[in-house]
Amino acid sequence: MRKSLQVWVAAIFSLLGGTGSSVLSGTLDPDRHIPLEQVRPGMEGYCLTVLAGTAVERFPLKVLSIVRNAEPGSDFILVVGTDERFKTVGSVQGCSGSPVYLDGRLAGALAAGWSDALEPLYLVRPIQDMLNIETPAPSGQVPSLAPEPKDLIHPEKAQKRYLDWLGKTCSSRRTMLPLMMSAPAGAVQSVQPIFESLGFAAFTGAAADESAGAQGQGQITPGGVLSVVLCGGDISIAAIGTATDVVGNTVYGYGHSLLGTGAVQLPMAAGYIHTTIARRSISFKFGSPGPILGTLTSDQAAGVFGRIGQEPPMLPLRIHLERADLGQTKEFNCRVAVHPMLTPLILRVVIMSAALYYGELPQEHSLEYQGTVEIEGEEPIQFKNISTDSEALVPASELSGIANLLMNNPYQPAGIRSIELSLRIFGRSRAAEIWAAELSDDKPKPGQSVTIRTVLESFRTDKTIHTIYLPIPTELKAGTYMLQVLDRGEYLAFLQKASPHQFTAEDLPSMLEAVRRIVQMPRNQLTAVLLLGRGGIAIRHQDLPDLPSSRVLLLQDNRRFTPAMPLQNWLETQTSMDWIPSGNISVPIQVEP
Repeated sequence: MRKSLQVWVAAIFSLLGGTGSSVLSGTLDPDRHIPLEQVRPGMEGYCLTVLAGTAVERFPLKVLSIVRNAEPGSDFILVVGTDERFKTVGSVQGCSGSPVYLDGRLAGALAAGWSDALEPLYLVRPIQDMLNIETPAPSGQVPSLAPEPKDLIHPEKAQKRYLDWLGKTCSSRRTMLPLMMSAPAGAVQSVQPIFESLGFAAFTGAAADESAGAQGQGQITPGGVLSVVLCGGDISIAAIGTATDVVGNTVYGYGHSLLGTGAVQLPMAAGYIHTTIARRSISFKFGSPGPILGTLTSDQAAGVFGRIGQEPPMLPLRIHLERADLGQTKEFNCRVAVHPMLTPLILRVVIMSAALYYGELPQEHSLEYQGTVEIEGEEPIQFKNISTDSEALVPASELSGIANLLMNNPYQPAGIRSIELSLRIFGRSRAAEIWAAELSDDKPKPGQSVTIRTVLESFRTDKTIHTIYLPIPTELKAGTYMLQVLDRGEYLAFLQKASPHQFTAEDLPSMLEAVRRIVQMPRNQLTAVLLLGRGGIAIRHQDLPDLPSSRVLLLQDNRRFTPAMPLQNWLETQTSMDWIPSGNISVPIQVEP
Protein backbone atom coordinates (compact mmCIF):
# COMPACT_ATOMS: atom_id res chain seq x y z
CA MET A 1 0.00 0.00 0.00
CA ARG A 2 2.52 2.59 -1.23
CA LYS A 3 1.61 6.15 -2.09
CA SER A 4 3.63 8.87 -3.81
CA LEU A 5 3.34 12.11 -1.86
CA GLN A 6 3.69 14.26 -4.93
CA VAL A 7 0.78 16.61 -5.57
CA TRP A 8 -1.70 15.15 -8.05
CA VAL A 9 -2.42 17.44 -10.94
CA ALA A 10 -6.03 18.30 -11.66
CA ALA A 11 -5.82 16.71 -15.10
CA ILE A 12 -5.36 13.27 -13.61
CA PHE A 13 -8.53 13.69 -11.53
CA SER A 14 -10.45 14.78 -14.60
CA LEU A 15 -9.10 11.95 -16.77
CA LEU A 16 -9.86 9.26 -14.22
CA GLY A 17 -13.31 10.54 -13.34
CA GLY A 18 -12.36 12.50 -10.19
CA THR A 19 -15.08 13.00 -7.62
CA GLY A 20 -14.73 16.63 -6.62
CA SER A 21 -18.39 17.25 -7.47
CA SER A 22 -19.83 14.23 -5.66
CA VAL A 23 -23.14 14.72 -3.92
CA LEU A 24 -22.95 14.34 -0.14
CA SER A 25 -24.68 11.06 0.63
CA GLY A 26 -23.49 10.35 4.19
CA THR A 27 -23.18 12.42 7.35
CA LEU A 28 -21.07 12.07 10.47
CA ASP A 29 -22.68 10.33 13.40
CA PRO A 30 -21.06 11.83 16.54
CA ASP A 31 -21.70 8.60 18.42
CA ARG A 32 -19.83 6.49 15.81
CA HIS A 33 -17.46 8.90 14.05
CA ILE A 34 -14.82 11.34 15.19
CA PRO A 35 -14.38 14.29 12.82
CA LEU A 36 -10.93 15.40 11.70
CA GLU A 37 -11.14 18.67 13.63
CA GLN A 38 -11.28 16.71 16.90
CA VAL A 39 -8.12 14.69 16.14
CA ARG A 40 -4.95 15.84 17.90
CA PRO A 41 -1.30 14.72 17.72
CA GLY A 42 -0.49 12.33 20.55
CA MET A 43 -3.91 10.65 20.58
CA GLU A 44 -3.74 6.88 20.89
CA GLY A 45 -6.07 4.45 19.22
CA TYR A 46 -6.07 1.30 17.17
CA CYS A 47 -6.82 -0.12 13.74
CA LEU A 48 -8.57 -3.34 12.76
CA THR A 49 -7.10 -5.57 10.09
CA VAL A 50 -6.24 -9.19 9.19
CA LEU A 51 -2.63 -10.30 8.98
CA ALA A 52 -3.40 -14.03 8.78
CA GLY A 53 -6.52 -16.12 8.16
CA THR A 54 -9.82 -14.30 8.53
CA ALA A 55 -9.57 -13.18 12.15
CA VAL A 56 -9.79 -9.41 12.53
CA GLU A 57 -7.24 -8.21 15.10
CA ARG A 58 -6.73 -4.93 16.94
CA PHE A 59 -3.39 -3.15 16.49
CA PRO A 60 -2.56 -0.05 18.59
CA LEU A 61 -1.30 3.10 16.93
CA LYS A 62 -0.56 6.75 17.72
CA VAL A 63 -1.39 10.02 15.95
CA LEU A 64 1.76 11.90 14.91
CA SER A 65 0.31 14.81 12.96
CA ILE A 66 -2.41 16.22 10.71
CA VAL A 67 -1.11 16.54 7.14
CA ARG A 68 -2.88 19.37 5.35
CA ASN A 69 -3.48 19.09 1.59
CA ALA A 70 -1.72 15.73 1.27
CA GLU A 71 -3.95 15.54 -1.79
CA PRO A 72 -5.48 18.67 -3.33
CA GLY A 73 -8.15 19.81 -0.89
CA SER A 74 -7.81 16.70 1.29
CA ASP A 75 -6.23 16.47 4.73
CA PHE A 76 -4.92 13.23 6.22
CA ILE A 77 -4.01 11.91 9.66
CA LEU A 78 -0.44 10.63 10.02
CA VAL A 79 -0.19 7.65 12.39
CA VAL A 80 2.44 5.13 13.46
CA GLY A 81 1.74 1.57 14.54
CA THR A 82 3.03 0.74 18.03
CA ASP A 83 2.31 -3.00 18.03
CA GLU A 84 5.39 -5.22 17.78
CA ARG A 85 3.91 -7.21 14.91
CA PHE A 86 3.24 -4.00 13.00
CA LYS A 87 6.81 -2.90 13.64
CA THR A 88 8.06 -6.18 12.19
CA VAL A 89 6.19 -5.93 8.91
CA GLY A 90 6.22 -2.12 8.53
CA SER A 91 3.82 -0.62 6.00
CA VAL A 92 1.74 -3.35 4.37
CA GLN A 93 0.11 -3.42 0.95
CA GLY A 94 -3.39 -4.78 1.54
CA CYS A 95 -4.04 -2.79 4.73
CA SER A 96 -5.78 -0.15 2.61
CA GLY A 97 -9.14 0.49 4.25
CA SER A 98 -8.27 -0.83 7.71
CA PRO A 99 -10.53 1.18 10.04
CA VAL A 100 -8.81 3.49 12.55
CA TYR A 101 -10.52 4.24 15.87
CA LEU A 102 -9.66 7.19 18.13
CA ASP A 103 -11.48 7.93 21.35
CA GLY A 104 -13.57 4.82 20.64
CA ARG A 105 -14.96 6.25 17.41
CA LEU A 106 -14.20 5.63 13.73
CA ALA A 107 -11.72 8.25 12.49
CA GLY A 108 -11.01 6.90 8.99
CA ALA A 109 -9.05 4.27 7.11
CA LEU A 110 -5.41 3.43 6.52
CA ALA A 111 -4.92 4.71 2.99
CA ALA A 112 -1.21 5.13 2.21
CA GLY A 113 2.19 4.05 3.42
CA TRP A 114 5.83 4.28 2.37
CA SER A 115 8.18 1.75 0.90
CA ASP A 116 11.54 1.39 2.69
CA ALA A 117 10.16 3.11 5.82
CA LEU A 118 11.74 1.88 9.06
CA GLU A 119 8.47 2.31 10.96
CA PRO A 120 4.85 1.32 10.21
CA LEU A 121 3.77 4.80 9.11
CA TYR A 122 0.41 5.38 7.46
CA LEU A 123 -1.74 8.21 6.18
CA VAL A 124 -5.35 7.86 7.34
CA ARG A 125 -8.20 9.02 5.11
CA PRO A 126 -10.72 10.90 7.35
CA ILE A 127 -14.06 9.16 7.63
CA GLN A 128 -16.03 12.25 6.58
CA ASP A 129 -14.38 12.05 3.15
CA MET A 130 -15.34 8.39 2.76
CA LEU A 131 -18.97 8.99 3.66
CA ASN A 132 -19.34 11.06 0.48
CA ILE A 133 -18.63 8.23 -1.96
CA GLU A 134 -21.88 6.27 -1.95
CA THR A 135 -23.30 8.16 -4.94
CA PRO A 136 -20.64 8.79 -7.60
CA ALA A 137 -20.78 11.87 -9.79
CA PRO A 138 -21.67 11.14 -13.42
CA SER A 139 -18.35 10.28 -15.02
CA GLY A 140 -19.40 9.43 -18.57
CA GLN A 141 -17.59 6.77 -20.56
CA VAL A 142 -14.21 5.63 -19.38
CA PRO A 143 -11.56 7.37 -21.55
CA SER A 144 -10.15 5.06 -24.17
CA LEU A 145 -7.83 4.94 -27.13
CA ALA A 146 -10.78 5.38 -29.53
CA PRO A 147 -10.08 1.93 -31.00
CA GLU A 148 -10.75 1.22 -34.69
CA PRO A 149 -11.36 -2.05 -36.56
CA LYS A 150 -8.07 -1.63 -38.46
CA ASP A 151 -6.24 -2.11 -35.13
CA LEU A 152 -6.98 -5.83 -35.52
CA ILE A 153 -4.81 -6.08 -38.64
CA HIS A 154 -1.78 -6.20 -36.35
CA PRO A 155 -3.32 -7.07 -32.95
CA GLU A 156 0.04 -7.33 -31.14
CA LYS A 157 0.98 -3.78 -32.16
CA ALA A 158 -2.47 -2.51 -31.22
CA GLN A 159 -2.13 -4.24 -27.84
CA LYS A 160 1.16 -2.46 -27.24
CA ARG A 161 -0.52 0.90 -27.90
CA TYR A 162 -3.35 -0.07 -25.56
CA LEU A 163 -0.94 -1.12 -22.80
CA ASP A 164 1.20 2.00 -23.28
CA TRP A 165 -1.95 4.11 -23.04
CA LEU A 166 -2.96 2.39 -19.79
CA GLY A 167 0.49 3.03 -18.34
CA LYS A 168 0.54 6.71 -19.33
CA THR A 169 -3.06 7.33 -18.29
CA CYS A 170 -2.57 6.12 -14.75
CA SER A 171 1.18 6.88 -14.48
CA SER A 172 2.00 5.42 -11.04
CA ARG A 173 0.56 8.17 -8.83
CA ARG A 174 -1.58 5.58 -7.11
CA THR A 175 -1.81 3.63 -3.89
CA MET A 176 -0.89 0.00 -4.46
CA LEU A 177 -3.16 -2.97 -3.77
CA PRO A 178 -1.94 -6.58 -3.92
CA LEU A 179 -3.32 -8.26 -7.04
CA MET A 180 -3.46 -12.00 -6.46
CA MET A 181 -3.36 -14.15 -9.59
CA SER A 182 -3.53 -17.91 -10.07
CA ALA A 183 -1.49 -17.40 -13.23
CA PRO A 184 1.93 -18.54 -14.45
CA ALA A 185 4.62 -15.90 -14.13
CA GLY A 186 5.13 -15.96 -17.90
CA ALA A 187 1.55 -14.81 -18.47
CA VAL A 188 1.99 -11.79 -16.20
CA GLN A 189 5.58 -10.67 -16.74
CA SER A 190 4.98 -8.57 -19.85
CA VAL A 191 2.06 -6.65 -18.30
CA GLN A 192 3.33 -6.36 -14.72
CA PRO A 193 4.47 -2.71 -15.24
CA ILE A 194 0.98 -1.92 -16.54
CA PHE A 195 -0.64 -3.35 -13.43
CA GLU A 196 1.73 -1.23 -11.33
CA SER A 197 0.68 1.87 -13.27
CA LEU A 198 -2.94 0.99 -12.53
CA GLY A 199 -2.14 0.72 -8.83
CA PHE A 200 -1.78 -3.06 -8.47
CA ALA A 201 1.21 -4.98 -7.14
CA ALA A 202 0.78 -8.26 -9.03
CA PHE A 203 1.67 -11.55 -7.32
CA THR A 204 1.18 -15.04 -8.72
CA GLY A 205 0.33 -18.24 -6.92
CA ALA A 206 -2.91 -17.43 -5.06
CA ALA A 207 -6.18 -19.01 -6.19
CA ALA A 208 -9.72 -18.17 -5.16
CA ASP A 209 -11.79 -20.38 -2.87
CA GLU A 210 -15.36 -19.83 -4.03
CA SER A 211 -17.13 -22.47 -1.92
CA ALA A 212 -19.83 -20.94 0.25
CA GLY A 213 -18.44 -19.79 3.58
CA ALA A 214 -15.00 -21.14 2.73
CA GLN A 215 -12.52 -20.63 5.57
CA GLY A 216 -14.76 -18.03 7.21
CA GLN A 217 -15.06 -15.92 4.03
CA GLY A 218 -18.85 -15.79 4.04
CA GLN A 219 -19.16 -12.19 5.19
CA ILE A 220 -17.50 -8.79 4.92
CA THR A 221 -16.75 -7.13 8.25
CA PRO A 222 -14.94 -3.94 9.35
CA GLY A 223 -11.23 -4.72 9.31
CA GLY A 224 -11.83 -7.88 7.28
CA VAL A 225 -10.64 -8.65 3.78
CA LEU A 226 -12.39 -6.76 0.95
CA SER A 227 -11.58 -8.24 -2.45
CA VAL A 228 -12.44 -7.00 -5.93
CA VAL A 229 -12.69 -10.07 -8.15
CA LEU A 230 -11.52 -9.28 -11.68
CA CYS A 231 -11.66 -12.94 -12.75
CA GLY A 232 -13.20 -15.87 -10.93
CA GLY A 233 -13.50 -19.57 -11.64
CA ASP A 234 -10.63 -21.79 -12.78
CA ILE A 235 -8.31 -18.78 -13.08
CA SER A 236 -8.44 -16.19 -10.32
CA ILE A 237 -7.43 -12.51 -10.39
CA ALA A 238 -8.43 -10.32 -7.44
CA ALA A 239 -7.32 -7.15 -5.69
CA ILE A 240 -6.94 -7.53 -1.92
CA GLY A 241 -7.68 -4.72 0.53
CA THR A 242 -9.65 -4.09 3.71
CA ALA A 243 -13.23 -3.10 4.53
CA THR A 244 -13.53 0.11 6.57
CA ASP A 245 -17.15 0.01 7.64
CA VAL A 246 -20.22 -2.14 7.04
CA VAL A 247 -23.65 -0.61 7.64
CA GLY A 248 -26.49 -2.99 6.84
CA ASN A 249 -25.79 -4.20 3.32
CA THR A 250 -23.43 -1.31 2.44
CA VAL A 251 -19.64 -1.50 2.52
CA TYR A 252 -17.00 1.25 2.58
CA GLY A 253 -13.37 0.37 1.93
CA TYR A 254 -9.80 1.09 0.85
CA GLY A 255 -9.60 4.80 1.72
CA HIS A 256 -8.43 5.45 -1.85
CA SER A 257 -9.69 4.67 -5.32
CA LEU A 258 -9.39 1.43 -7.21
CA LEU A 259 -9.11 3.23 -10.58
CA GLY A 260 -11.14 6.34 -9.84
CA THR A 261 -13.62 5.81 -12.67
CA GLY A 262 -16.77 6.67 -10.69
CA ALA A 263 -19.78 4.41 -11.15
CA VAL A 264 -18.74 0.78 -11.57
CA GLN A 265 -20.22 -2.71 -11.25
CA LEU A 266 -17.39 -4.90 -10.03
CA PRO A 267 -17.65 -8.20 -8.13
CA MET A 268 -16.99 -7.82 -4.40
CA ALA A 269 -15.92 -10.57 -1.97
CA ALA A 270 -14.32 -11.19 1.38
CA GLY A 271 -11.14 -13.28 1.47
CA TYR A 272 -8.47 -15.21 3.31
CA ILE A 273 -4.94 -14.03 4.15
CA HIS A 274 -2.50 -16.94 3.94
CA THR A 275 0.23 -14.82 5.49
CA THR A 276 1.66 -11.32 5.54
CA ILE A 277 5.05 -11.36 3.84
CA ALA A 278 7.56 -8.95 5.35
CA ARG A 279 9.97 -7.36 2.86
CA ARG A 280 12.70 -4.72 3.04
CA SER A 281 10.88 -2.52 0.52
CA ILE A 282 7.23 -2.86 1.53
CA SER A 283 5.36 -5.86 2.94
CA PHE A 284 2.16 -7.28 1.47
CA LYS A 285 -0.74 -9.53 2.33
CA PHE A 286 -0.66 -12.82 0.43
CA GLY A 287 -4.33 -13.73 0.17
CA SER A 288 -7.18 -15.20 -1.83
CA PRO A 289 -10.69 -13.93 -2.52
CA GLY A 290 -13.72 -15.84 -1.31
CA PRO A 291 -17.11 -16.31 -2.97
CA ILE A 292 -18.67 -13.22 -4.53
CA LEU A 293 -20.95 -11.49 -2.02
CA GLY A 294 -22.02 -8.30 -3.77
CA THR A 295 -21.14 -5.48 -6.14
CA LEU A 296 -18.76 -2.56 -5.88
CA THR A 297 -20.80 0.35 -7.23
CA SER A 298 -18.65 3.44 -6.59
CA ASP A 299 -14.93 3.94 -7.15
CA GLN A 300 -13.77 7.41 -6.10
CA ALA A 301 -10.67 9.16 -4.81
CA ALA A 302 -11.70 8.75 -1.15
CA GLY A 303 -12.49 5.04 -1.36
CA VAL A 304 -14.81 2.41 -2.75
CA PHE A 305 -18.42 1.63 -1.90
CA GLY A 306 -20.43 -1.53 -2.50
CA ARG A 307 -23.65 -3.35 -1.71
CA ILE A 308 -23.81 -6.86 -0.30
CA GLY A 309 -26.33 -9.11 -2.05
CA GLN A 310 -26.31 -7.20 -5.35
CA GLU A 311 -25.27 -9.53 -8.16
CA PRO A 312 -22.55 -8.06 -10.41
CA PRO A 313 -22.45 -8.51 -14.19
CA MET A 314 -19.73 -10.95 -15.26
CA LEU A 315 -18.58 -12.19 -18.64
CA PRO A 316 -18.51 -16.00 -19.03
CA LEU A 317 -15.24 -17.15 -20.61
CA ARG A 318 -14.66 -20.76 -21.60
CA ILE A 319 -11.25 -21.91 -22.89
CA HIS A 320 -10.46 -25.37 -24.25
CA LEU A 321 -6.73 -26.12 -24.28
CA GLU A 322 -5.18 -28.99 -26.20
CA ARG A 323 -1.42 -29.49 -25.94
CA ALA A 324 -1.01 -31.77 -28.96
CA ASP A 325 2.74 -31.77 -28.29
CA LEU A 326 2.16 -33.26 -24.80
CA GLY A 327 -1.06 -35.21 -25.31
CA GLN A 328 -2.82 -33.13 -22.61
CA THR A 329 -6.15 -31.30 -22.57
CA LYS A 330 -7.76 -28.93 -20.08
CA GLU A 331 -11.02 -26.99 -19.80
CA PHE A 332 -11.14 -23.57 -18.12
CA ASN A 333 -14.41 -21.97 -17.05
CA CYS A 334 -13.99 -18.39 -15.88
CA ARG A 335 -16.08 -15.29 -15.17
CA VAL A 336 -14.49 -11.94 -15.99
CA ALA A 337 -15.48 -8.61 -14.42
CA VAL A 338 -17.04 -6.06 -16.79
CA HIS A 339 -15.05 -2.82 -16.88
CA PRO A 340 -14.20 -0.91 -20.11
CA MET A 341 -10.63 -0.21 -19.00
CA LEU A 342 -9.80 -3.51 -17.27
CA THR A 343 -11.68 -6.27 -19.11
CA PRO A 344 -9.47 -6.29 -22.25
CA LEU A 345 -6.35 -6.52 -20.07
CA ILE A 346 -7.79 -9.31 -17.91
CA LEU A 347 -8.84 -11.31 -21.00
CA ARG A 348 -5.28 -11.14 -22.29
CA VAL A 349 -3.80 -12.41 -19.01
CA VAL A 350 -6.37 -15.21 -18.63
CA ILE A 351 -5.85 -16.53 -22.18
CA MET A 352 -2.06 -16.45 -21.79
CA SER A 353 -2.42 -18.20 -18.42
CA ALA A 354 -4.52 -21.01 -19.91
CA ALA A 355 -2.03 -21.57 -22.74
CA LEU A 356 0.86 -21.92 -20.25
CA TYR A 357 -1.02 -24.24 -17.87
CA TYR A 358 1.21 -27.23 -18.70
CA GLY A 359 4.38 -25.15 -18.73
CA GLU A 360 6.29 -23.06 -21.24
CA LEU A 361 5.71 -23.79 -24.91
CA PRO A 362 8.54 -25.21 -27.04
CA GLN A 363 10.76 -22.60 -28.66
CA GLU A 364 9.36 -23.71 -32.02
CA HIS A 365 5.61 -24.14 -31.92
CA SER A 366 2.37 -23.26 -33.66
CA LEU A 367 -1.11 -22.64 -32.36
CA GLU A 368 -4.45 -23.24 -34.05
CA TYR A 369 -7.33 -21.35 -32.48
CA GLN A 370 -10.99 -20.67 -33.03
CA GLY A 371 -13.61 -18.90 -31.02
CA THR A 372 -16.93 -17.13 -30.74
CA VAL A 373 -17.81 -13.78 -29.16
CA GLU A 374 -21.54 -13.59 -28.42
CA ILE A 375 -22.91 -10.03 -28.53
CA GLU A 376 -26.21 -8.82 -27.13
CA GLY A 377 -28.67 -8.14 -29.96
CA GLU A 378 -26.12 -8.84 -32.73
CA GLU A 379 -24.78 -11.78 -34.68
CA PRO A 380 -21.71 -13.31 -32.99
CA ILE A 381 -18.16 -12.69 -34.10
CA GLN A 382 -16.65 -16.05 -35.09
CA PHE A 383 -13.06 -16.63 -36.08
CA LYS A 384 -10.63 -19.45 -36.84
CA ASN A 385 -6.93 -18.94 -37.45
CA ILE A 386 -3.35 -20.00 -36.78
CA SER A 387 -0.23 -18.36 -35.33
CA THR A 388 3.33 -19.50 -34.83
CA ASP A 389 6.23 -18.99 -32.38
CA SER A 390 4.39 -16.38 -30.27
CA GLU A 391 2.76 -18.51 -27.55
CA ALA A 392 -0.88 -17.37 -27.22
CA LEU A 393 -0.07 -13.70 -27.75
CA VAL A 394 -1.91 -13.47 -31.08
CA PRO A 395 -5.32 -14.87 -30.00
CA ALA A 396 -4.99 -13.10 -26.63
CA SER A 397 -4.28 -9.76 -28.32
CA GLU A 398 -7.02 -10.35 -30.88
CA LEU A 399 -9.70 -11.09 -28.28
CA SER A 400 -8.52 -8.23 -26.10
CA GLY A 401 -8.78 -5.92 -29.12
CA ILE A 402 -12.29 -7.15 -29.97
CA ALA A 403 -13.38 -6.56 -26.36
CA ASN A 404 -11.89 -3.06 -26.41
CA LEU A 405 -13.76 -2.25 -29.63
CA LEU A 406 -17.08 -3.56 -28.33
CA MET A 407 -16.85 -1.98 -24.89
CA ASN A 408 -15.49 1.42 -25.98
CA ASN A 409 -17.07 1.97 -29.39
CA PRO A 410 -18.54 5.47 -29.92
CA TYR A 411 -21.79 4.28 -31.50
CA GLN A 412 -23.94 2.33 -29.05
CA PRO A 413 -23.49 -0.17 -26.21
CA ALA A 414 -22.40 -3.60 -27.43
CA GLY A 415 -22.53 -5.91 -24.45
CA ILE A 416 -20.51 -9.12 -24.65
CA ARG A 417 -22.63 -12.07 -23.53
CA SER A 418 -19.92 -14.73 -23.53
CA ILE A 419 -16.63 -15.80 -25.11
CA GLU A 420 -15.52 -19.29 -26.12
CA LEU A 421 -11.99 -20.04 -27.29
CA SER A 422 -10.24 -23.24 -28.33
CA LEU A 423 -6.42 -23.43 -28.39
CA ARG A 424 -4.51 -26.32 -29.99
CA ILE A 425 -0.73 -26.21 -29.62
CA PHE A 426 1.78 -28.14 -31.76
CA GLY A 427 5.50 -28.59 -31.21
CA ARG A 428 6.74 -27.27 -34.54
CA SER A 429 7.11 -23.88 -36.15
CA ARG A 430 5.10 -23.01 -39.25
CA ALA A 431 6.90 -19.79 -40.10
CA ALA A 432 8.07 -19.34 -43.70
CA GLU A 433 9.27 -16.43 -45.82
CA ILE A 434 8.40 -15.63 -49.41
CA TRP A 435 11.70 -16.24 -51.22
CA ALA A 436 10.81 -16.00 -54.93
CA ALA A 437 7.93 -16.01 -57.41
CA GLU A 438 8.04 -17.30 -61.00
CA LEU A 439 5.44 -16.89 -63.74
CA SER A 440 4.51 -19.56 -66.25
CA ASP A 441 4.08 -16.77 -68.80
CA ASP A 442 5.01 -13.12 -68.21
CA LYS A 443 3.34 -12.08 -71.48
CA PRO A 444 -0.12 -13.62 -71.37
CA LYS A 445 -3.04 -12.75 -73.59
CA PRO A 446 -6.52 -11.79 -72.33
CA GLY A 447 -8.53 -14.88 -71.45
CA GLN A 448 -5.47 -16.96 -70.52
CA SER A 449 -4.42 -18.02 -67.03
CA VAL A 450 -1.09 -17.31 -65.37
CA THR A 451 0.50 -19.84 -63.06
CA ILE A 452 2.50 -18.29 -60.20
CA ARG A 453 5.00 -20.62 -58.57
CA THR A 454 5.84 -19.09 -55.19
CA VAL A 455 8.88 -20.42 -53.31
CA LEU A 456 8.76 -20.37 -49.51
CA GLU A 457 11.81 -20.77 -47.28
CA SER A 458 11.32 -22.07 -43.74
CA PHE A 459 13.70 -22.76 -40.86
CA ARG A 460 15.28 -26.25 -40.83
CA THR A 461 13.28 -27.51 -43.84
CA ASP A 462 13.72 -27.49 -47.59
CA LYS A 463 12.18 -24.79 -49.73
CA THR A 464 8.59 -25.49 -50.74
CA ILE A 465 6.73 -24.41 -53.88
CA HIS A 466 3.12 -23.26 -53.82
CA THR A 467 1.14 -22.69 -57.00
CA ILE A 468 -1.40 -19.91 -57.53
CA TYR A 469 -3.57 -19.70 -60.65
CA LEU A 470 -4.69 -16.26 -61.85
CA PRO A 471 -7.09 -15.95 -64.84
CA ILE A 472 -6.59 -12.90 -67.08
CA PRO A 473 -9.95 -11.29 -68.00
CA THR A 474 -10.86 -11.46 -71.66
CA GLU A 475 -11.71 -7.73 -71.68
CA LEU A 476 -8.41 -6.63 -70.13
CA LYS A 477 -6.59 -4.08 -72.27
CA ALA A 478 -3.03 -4.68 -73.43
CA GLY A 479 -0.36 -3.12 -71.26
CA THR A 480 1.99 -3.60 -68.33
CA TYR A 481 0.48 -4.55 -65.00
CA MET A 482 1.96 -5.27 -61.58
CA LEU A 483 1.39 -8.61 -59.91
CA GLN A 484 1.95 -8.83 -56.15
CA VAL A 485 2.15 -11.94 -53.98
CA LEU A 486 1.25 -10.97 -50.40
CA ASP A 487 1.06 -12.51 -46.96
CA ARG A 488 -1.99 -11.83 -44.78
CA GLY A 489 -0.65 -8.67 -43.18
CA GLU A 490 0.54 -7.23 -46.48
CA TYR A 491 -2.76 -8.10 -48.15
CA LEU A 492 -4.78 -6.40 -45.42
CA ALA A 493 -2.49 -3.37 -45.63
CA PHE A 494 -3.08 -3.31 -49.40
CA LEU A 495 -6.84 -3.49 -48.88
CA GLN A 496 -6.67 -0.68 -46.36
CA LYS A 497 -5.11 1.60 -49.00
CA ALA A 498 -6.99 0.35 -52.06
CA SER A 499 -10.41 0.07 -50.40
CA PRO A 500 -10.26 1.97 -47.09
CA HIS A 501 -14.03 2.03 -46.67
CA GLN A 502 -13.87 -1.69 -45.81
CA PHE A 503 -12.01 -0.82 -42.60
CA THR A 504 -13.87 2.28 -41.48
CA ALA A 505 -17.03 2.37 -39.40
CA GLU A 506 -19.89 4.82 -39.13
CA ASP A 507 -22.15 2.76 -36.87
CA LEU A 508 -22.10 -0.48 -34.89
CA PRO A 509 -23.13 -2.79 -37.79
CA SER A 510 -20.38 -1.45 -40.09
CA MET A 511 -17.86 -1.76 -37.26
CA LEU A 512 -18.81 -5.39 -36.66
CA GLU A 513 -18.63 -6.08 -40.40
CA ALA A 514 -15.09 -4.68 -40.54
CA VAL A 515 -14.05 -6.68 -37.48
CA ARG A 516 -15.34 -9.93 -38.99
CA ARG A 517 -13.60 -9.17 -42.29
CA ILE A 518 -10.24 -8.85 -40.52
CA VAL A 519 -10.35 -11.65 -37.93
CA GLN A 520 -11.68 -14.19 -40.42
CA MET A 521 -8.76 -13.66 -42.81
CA PRO A 522 -6.49 -16.75 -42.45
CA ARG A 523 -2.74 -16.36 -41.86
CA ASN A 524 -1.81 -19.58 -43.68
CA GLN A 525 -2.69 -18.09 -47.03
CA LEU A 526 -0.98 -16.33 -49.94
CA THR A 527 -2.85 -13.82 -52.06
CA ALA A 528 -1.91 -12.88 -55.61
CA VAL A 529 -3.12 -9.39 -56.57
CA LEU A 530 -3.08 -8.01 -60.12
CA LEU A 531 -3.44 -4.21 -60.02
CA LEU A 532 -5.71 -2.83 -62.75
CA GLY A 533 -5.68 0.88 -61.90
CA ARG A 534 -8.45 3.10 -60.63
CA GLY A 535 -12.01 2.89 -61.85
CA GLY A 536 -15.41 3.49 -60.30
CA ILE A 537 -16.10 4.77 -56.80
CA ALA A 538 -17.16 3.58 -53.37
CA ILE A 539 -20.03 5.25 -51.48
CA ARG A 540 -20.22 4.39 -47.81
CA HIS A 541 -19.53 0.63 -47.91
CA GLN A 542 -20.83 -0.05 -51.43
CA ASP A 543 -18.41 -0.62 -54.35
CA LEU A 544 -19.51 0.77 -57.74
CA PRO A 545 -16.66 -0.37 -60.02
CA ASP A 546 -18.21 -0.15 -63.50
CA LEU A 547 -19.68 3.35 -63.63
CA PRO A 548 -19.24 5.56 -66.71
CA SER A 549 -16.70 8.35 -66.19
CA SER A 550 -19.40 11.03 -66.41
CA ARG A 551 -21.32 9.38 -63.53
CA VAL A 552 -18.11 9.07 -61.50
CA LEU A 553 -17.48 12.83 -61.83
CA LEU A 554 -21.04 13.60 -60.80
CA LEU A 555 -20.96 11.39 -57.71
CA GLN A 556 -17.57 12.74 -56.64
CA ASP A 557 -18.96 16.29 -56.41
CA ASN A 558 -17.76 17.56 -53.02
CA ARG A 559 -21.14 19.19 -52.40
CA ARG A 560 -22.71 15.77 -51.88
CA PHE A 561 -23.65 14.90 -48.30
CA THR A 562 -22.26 11.37 -48.64
CA PRO A 563 -18.62 11.45 -49.83
CA ALA A 564 -17.55 9.18 -52.67
CA MET A 565 -14.08 7.63 -52.77
CA PRO A 566 -12.13 6.60 -55.90
CA LEU A 567 -12.03 2.84 -56.22
CA GLN A 568 -8.89 0.83 -56.97
CA ASN A 569 -9.58 -2.11 -59.28
CA TRP A 570 -7.69 -5.36 -59.00
CA LEU A 571 -7.94 -9.11 -59.49
CA GLU A 572 -7.04 -11.49 -56.72
CA THR A 573 -6.79 -15.17 -55.97
CA GLN A 574 -5.68 -17.08 -52.86
CA THR A 575 -4.09 -20.36 -51.99
CA SER A 576 -3.95 -21.97 -48.54
CA MET A 577 -1.11 -24.01 -47.09
CA ASP A 578 0.26 -25.56 -43.91
CA TRP A 579 2.75 -22.70 -43.45
CA ILE A 580 2.27 -19.13 -42.27
CA PRO A 581 4.05 -17.12 -45.00
CA SER A 582 5.52 -13.68 -44.42
CA GLY A 583 6.67 -11.01 -46.85
CA ASN A 584 5.70 -9.92 -50.35
CA ILE A 585 7.09 -9.92 -53.85
CA SER A 586 6.16 -7.98 -57.01
CA VAL A 587 6.43 -9.17 -60.62
CA PRO A 588 5.50 -7.16 -63.78
CA ILE A 589 3.19 -8.76 -66.35
CA GLN A 590 2.97 -7.62 -69.98
CA VAL A 591 -0.50 -8.40 -71.31
CA GLU A 592 -0.27 -8.87 -75.10
CA PRO A 593 -3.04 -7.70 -77.45
